[in-house]
Amino acid sequence: MTHAIDVRQLHKSFGDLEVLKGIDFTVDSGEVVCVLGPSGSGKSTLLRCLNRLEESNSGTILIDGEDITDIDADVDQLRSNIGMVFQQFNLFPHLTVLKNLTVAQTGVLKRSKDEAIGIARQMLERVGLSDKIHEYPAHLSGGQAQRVAIARALSMKPKMMLFDEPTSALDPELVGEVLDVMRTLAGEGMTMMVVTHEIGFAQEVADRVVFMDDGVVVEEGSPDDVLRNPKEDRTKQFLRMVLET
Repeated sequence: MTHAIDVRQLHKSFGDLEVLKGIDFTVDSGEVVCVLGPSGSGKSTLLRCLNRLEESNSGTILIDGEDITDIDADVDQLRSNIGMVFQQFNLFPHLTVLKNLTVAQTGVLKRSKDEAIGIARQMLERVGLSDKIHEYPAHLSGGQAQRVAIARALSMKPKMMLFDEPTSALDPELVGEVLDVMRTLAGEGMTMMVVTHEIGFAQEVADRVVFMDDGVVVEEGSPDDVLRNPKEDRTKQFLRMVLET
């Protein structure tokens, strides 16, 4: 069986600092995997390696069976198939919402302007922001900006979505509107890998939870197994700290 994502013995260092120390895991098509762990555990670096925003030092990453760590891999094609949503939205501040959603469609996928605009309108409707189509990012709330970022990723019609702590930069009252969009995507069968501190979201939506610490996968399993009945002491310690704050 070919997994949507298949990571084998992945290592990544920044100078003398080893951040990923031989990571192995898989994500199946249509599966939602939430990755938890303390700051500095390697979660975001792992996600960035999956679409080659960071180059791994060794190991293999297979996306739909294709080795993307191969030197001949088409990185632009890869990124068009993997939607990425960041903590800080990463919208182009000098472009309208509409232009943010069409620039990669026309530039990378070579869609016509009319087709790109049509898809952008559909995706903004999906995230409940049709009325913001001509606004600039500076005029959006944090929650709205993150929903636009999700719509932008969806406009590329990706096979899977990667979320890097998508609610961590938001005011608490804005978190729910972003998680609602992500719940909808999960319900529609989108393959998703989510780095998050939102334990409740992981409990409710994830098919599988991965707990990382110090560059390794400490524990993984169903949300009930990892979040309610963790086996490893490090997982128990982390959950105690998170749930008490």
